[in-house]
Amino acid sequence: MTTQPGKPPLADLFAAALRKRDENGRHLHHRDCIHNLPPERQVAVRGKTTEWWTRIIGPLPEQITPDQWETEPPQWETP
Repeated sequence: MTTQPGKPPLADLFAAALRKRDENGRHLHHRDCIHNLPPERQVAVRGKTTEWWTRIIGPLPEQITPDQWETEPPQWETP
């Protein structure tokens, strides 16, 4: 499973994001993060419906803009 041709598998991207979060103590927004997507797409990427999300989690996640980016995207390890 890959994101796009020439991109690493999603599992590698998730692992890199988790490593970066461990280094910084929290998620830092960047140009490739899920928070750039519209709220409905963020929910769908997580495998949920907006109905489920609003009933169980509450308000839909917010979409960020480039002025809210805090860091460069995580770097995955190449084999």
